[in-house]
Amino acid sequence: ECTLRCNLHCRHCGSDCRQDVAESDMPLADFLRVLDEEVTPNTSPERVLIIFSGGEVLVRRDLEEAGREVTRRGYMWGMVTNGMGLTRERLRDLVAAGLRSISVSFDGFEDAHNFIRQNPLSFDRALSAIEYIREVKGLTYDVITCVTPMMIERLDEWKEFLISKGIARWRIFSIFPAGRAKKDDSLHLNEEQFRKLMEFIRRTRKEGRINLNYAC
Repeated sequence: ECTLRCNLHCRHCGSDCRQDVAESDMPLADFLRVLDEEVTPNTSPERVLIIFSGGEVLVRRDLEEAGREVTRRGYMWGMVTNGMGLTRERLRDLVAAGLRSISVSFDGFEDAHNFIRQNPLSFDRALSAIEYIREVKGLTYDVITCVTPMMIERLDEWKEFLISKGIARWRIFSIFPAGRAKKDDSLHLNEEQFRKLMEFIRRTRKEGRINLNYAC
């Protein structure tokens, strides 16, 4: 979790991230020192995947430098993004810095996604980010969906949309009551909705048309 800064103000953010956080980002030198002195002596770098998350990782201007340093030490690395700041050029630079995997938050159709993300451009930016990622050969990626009551009855429709966009890996989760999410009951699934979610997962896995996981 390399920053608490973010270019969005999502309703469900468990870390309560925002643009004007008081805490400064962890300096890259501190992270690399921990990696060199505490992690590497106790593991095999080729067996470890380091994931950069936030906040929104793309607000860090030194992300490419961090990726190069991690790669130079023999580690694979990936990242999680909301896609707002991802361009083809930035993605090209990240891949050149050793990026191996990327996850994009994509929380449903435009109305549901933009409601959660509180930005009218968010859906289109996330969709564009996925399109850029699909152009890169050899890059592992998935889409992450936060399932809210707005989407629980539209999951089959949303699944078909993702499949139509060529998405092969899909990860879904439900709200954990922490941060801003703790204060918004409209985002929480009730017991009946949660059961529907579990049954949807079981049914989708049996179909075998998209690789579906349930995880935060």
